[in-house]
Amino acid sequence: MLETVNDVCINAACGRTLPLRVAHCPFCGTRQVAQAPVLEKTVAPPPVPRMPPPVPVAQPAPAPQPVPTVAAPQPAPPPPAPAAPAKAPPAKPVARGSVPPPRPPVRLRTWIAAAVVLTGIWFFNKPASVAEQVEAATALAAQCDLDGARSALAVLKSAKAPAAQIKRLQASITKSAATCDKQQQRSQAWLALQGSVNQALDAGKPELAATRLAIYVKRWGDDPDTLELDARVKVAQASAQLDLADACLARSDRVCLENSLIAAERYKRPELAARTQTLRTALSQLLERSLLDAAPVQGQ
Repeated sequence: MLETVNDVCINAACGRTLPLRVAHCPFCGTRQVAQAPVLEKTVAPPPVPRMPPPVPVAQPAPAPQPVPTVAAPQPAPPPPAPAAPAKAPPAKPVARGSVPPPRPPVRLRTWIAAAVVLTGIWFFNKPASVAEQVEAATALAAQCDLDGARSALAVLKSAKAPAAQIKRLQASITKSAATCDKQQQRSQAWLALQGSVNQALDAGKPELAATRLAIYVKRWGDDPDTLELDARVKVAQASAQLDLADACLARSDRVCLENSLIAAERYKRPELAARTQTLRTALSQLLERSLLDAAPVQGQ
């Protein structure tokens, strides 16, 4: 529906003729049509949880309302003077991000100190030279760690080490292999010897134990272990001769006693010195008795 626009300002105070059909008077600014009632904006209530619909109840019919009569339009009051725009608060300066201060230039003495430190680190952690690797592998071969030495040789070959160094290490491994093989055979022979000697000593056959030990020493040579075992065998041999001397003394056999003592003293075992001296005294007494028993016969 179109709004009716007046040709004359509806403001009684103005009342000027409008040159055009306008919505607002260009002289006083009054709106030239009836103003619609301003509806207040209502705030929507919060949503209510859904409930089952109530049972409809019959309501009495409302009474007819009288039709309101339209009143004549009243002149609209002059519009209020436009309020001065509120002064916006001064904008705060945008905070700049924290920027670190520029670093000072690195001095020459700092570079020199860093170079010295790096040189020291490299010196203490530098890789071993080829000669050092060959020496380490040779030491492993000398300790009969042939697998470790051969692994080091393979590494040197893959690194294309000098041929002279590789040849030197190969010669060391070959020599050590022969020596280690001999040591292994000797260890096995030593274990067998210990069992056979102990068996002979337990059976009271020290001469057999001495024979087996002599065969081992002739082939493999002496060492602290063989010397210790030889001392045990000699003690057993000397003890056997002293046992024979005791038997000769019991029979008053002076010649047998003297020969047994001489055989026992030949082993020079300090462990049997006291027992040997006791039998030597008994031999002297036996000799005196023999001389006393022979004296009257010579007098006759």
